[in-house]
Amino acid sequence: MIKMAIRFIQFILVLVAASVACFIILSIVLIYLRDVMTPLQFIPTRTLLFSIGLIQIVLFILACGWSVGKPLIYFIRWINRLYDGNYRQPEDHVRTQSKDPLQEKNYRYPYALYKELFEEMSQLSEQLHHSETERLNMEAKKQEWISSISHDLKTPLSYIEGYAHMLTAAEYHWTDEEKSNFSRQISDKTADIKRLIQDLNHTNRWPVEQFPMDRKREDVVNFLRDVVIDIANHPLAEHALFTFTASESVYRMDFDSKLLGRAVQNVLMNAVIHNPPGTRVTCEFAVQDNSGFIVIEDNGVGIDEDVLKEGMVHSGKGIAIARAFVEAHSGRMNITKADGGGTRVEITLPN
Repeated sequence: MIKMAIRFIQFILVLVAASVACFIILSIVLIYLRDVMTPLQFIPTRTLLFSIGLIQIVLFILACGWSVGKPLIYFIRWINRLYDGNYRQPEDHVRTQSKDPLQEKNYRYPYALYKELFEEMSQLSEQLHHSETERLNMEAKKQEWISSISHDLKTPLSYIEGYAHMLTAAEYHWTDEEKSNFSRQISDKTADIKRLIQDLNHTNRWPVEQFPMDRKREDVVNFLRDVVIDIANHPLAEHALFTFTASESVYRMDFDSKLLGRAVQNVLMNAVIHNPPGTRVTCEFAVQDNSGFIVIEDNGVGIDEDVLKEGMVHSGKGIAIARAFVEAHSGRMNITKADGGGTRVEITLPN
């Protein structure tokens, strides 16, 4: 701000010097013209000099007012735009822009008098824009997370609904061991629902703009086998045939079992729900280029290309949720038609 004050003093001194020079020049010219032009001879010299001085004072005040007032009005408009959420600087033509962003900007008068203030305001606008973008990005991630939890709540609820229906069905007489197994399954799925609701309650506590990750180094082969067995025991999957194979008996990777489990569950449940009874669903795991390669394939009716595109871009859909969780692991998910006419889902996870 010291530089800006010095610049103002220099500007005033130049303006005063220019006014004095103009006063002297005009006085000499009028005095010379007074001897040549008869009408001027009737005007006293003092009156002429006073008139010139008065005009010079008015022009000096107007020049100062223009130099100070025009940038201030500009700043007021700029602040109002920031208040309305518009973080772009108004009227960029007030300065000459350089193609090199590192090169110092050349401001035109009278804006050059406020050079430091312009720089501070520009930094403030950029910071506000960055903060707003960050906030919107985090809000979108939170909404996507909430949609995914809402969608994934359907899976354990369908377990509970199915087993409860089986227990209350009058046409079946279950043994005590079967009833105990149903009750245990219902208890486990109730715990899953509680965990999902807890995740939902913790949404507003996220400090970052991505899914909350809890990576641990675990055996992915055993993990995938358990997920396939769990889905195969789902009441809706009793007419589907599941197969799991792996090229490795044990393979440890860093992954979040909750997120990856929900991704694989969504893919497997899609294969069950959208295909007729008797559909074969295979899950294969292999290691390729130091990455885990998961293939889930069915011989069902396949998936329409338009439905696939819509599901991949809309959060809250099972496919989009699965892809988001895979990408949260820095992985990739690709969906194509299987050779048998069904659907093939390929998931690559870097180790």
